[in-house]
Formats: sequence, C-alpha cells, structure tokens
Amino acid sequence: MAVSIEQLIAQKEAIAQKKKEHYDLNTSIGTITMKKPTKAFMAEVLNLEKDNDEYMVYNLCVAPNLKDAKLQKAYGCVDPLDIVAKLFEPGEVTAIAKAIMAKAGYGENLEAKIHEEVKN
Repeated sequence: MAVSIEQLIAQKEAIAQKKKEHYDLNTSIGTITMKKPTKAFMAEVLNLEKDNDEYMVYNLCVAPNLKDAKLQKAYGCVDPLDIVAKLFEPGEVTAIAKAIMAKAGYGENLEAKIHEEVKN
C-alpha cells in the first residue's frame, strides 16, 4: 500500500533530520565522520573534470576536519585536495566516495511492484 499524505506529514521532521545525518566510516586512518551530500553538491561533483572522489571526501568529511590549516601544513599540501591522497589509499578514496553516495540514496535499487488490475 502506498504511503499516505497523513503519514508523510507526520514524518516531516524525521525525513528532514535524516537528510542531515552524519555517519561514521572505518578507514585505514581510523574512524571518520561524514555528512550526506546535497543534490546541489552532487551536481557540482558530477561537473568536475577530475578528482571527483577526492573532492567529495575533502568537502564532506566532518571529522577530522581535512580543511584544517595545521593538518594541511603538516602534510605539505600544495593544493587543499592533496590531503585526501596523503591520508588514504587510492582505492579507499573511491570506496569512501561510493559509501557517501550510497548513504544519500544514489545507486540504490528500489523494489518495484506492478499493480494488478482488478477484474469485475
């Protein structure tokens, strides 16, 4: 049975909060906290010509703060995105990016059910 208008109204706050959730990922450097991407952010990422995964990890990592000037300096980063490659394994960056997208519903398979017509 399809979700009702009343159910959607009752779930309004829960749905809004779910879009703002942060979640932890276990990586080679330890546990990192990520936030979900917005639709606008994903559009921005898809328009990049290179370093899409690094850009996602860099901008969506809440803890540790990969944008921290001391961290950037300690690792000798010339470009801010350099910190991602310096901390994580190349394949791990892709795995983190995929996890970010999965948490935001990208690439999810939704089950579809065909309605059968009722015959009189």
